[in-house]
Amino acid sequence: MRNLLLAALFGLVFAATCRADATPPSKDDEVGTISGIAIARGDGWLGIEIKGGSFALTFYNAKKKPVPADATSAVARWSVHYQPNEERTELVPSGDPAVLSSPYSVKPPHAFILHLILLFEGKPDASEAYTVNFSE
Repeated sequence: MRNLLLAALFGLVFAATCRADATPPSKDDEVGTISGIAIARGDGWLGIEIKGGSFALTFYNAKKKPVPADATSAVARWSVHYQPNEERTELVPSGDPAVLSSPYSVKPPHAFILHLILLFEGKPDASEAYTVNFSE
């Protein structure tokens, strides 16, 4: 019993010592959060959400911090229940350099398969395509 008590006391002292020596993480080391639905992308992330009734596509780095969009525009398309044709919209740069947004209002319900294509100016053959099970 005495050995068990000493072992527990030693463990608490060791944990407190290790914690006191640890340096707090800097702002650069903290991992951010992605708004909306997260999409893994090469060495970063995308976040797609509906803000104010329209799509907003935000670009993030590997630590999930917003970065300026490297795509000049994006095209989104999705099936709807009220017509046989798919809805489509273009996402263009907004006031925030990390966000591409659409002027088109997305009608509810917001549960569909979303197809995104990122387009890059000056690179006609370069594009990235993503398919997302979107629901909010």
